[in-house]
Amino acid sequence: MTICLQLDHVNYSYGAAKIRVLSDVNADFESGKMYAITGPSGAGKSTLLSLLAGLDTPSDGVVRFEGEDIATTGYSKHRREHVSLVFQDHNLIDYLT
Repeated sequence: MTICLQLDHVNYSYGAAKIRVLSDVNADFESGKMYAITGPSGAGKSTLLSLLAGLDTPSDGVVRFEGEDIATTGYSKHRREHVSLVFQDHNLIDYLT
């Protein structure tokens, strides 16, 4: 078992009111396996994917890729070298194709 991505006590809050979206999330994702993140609308699925992809930073906790904290190695380097993310809905500017 080779752990590729790891969430260690990850929390995420947003806005001035510090609305908590994710609370103490722990997960290990093994290399070569496929995972599905499911849940109702507003459960934090997209937020979790954004954290895994390095598009956003956790309020607390650590996201690791191959054992290294992506905050230490650099979010832009992580996104550039290790991440592919395709959103379910079209998030394009309406006048561009």
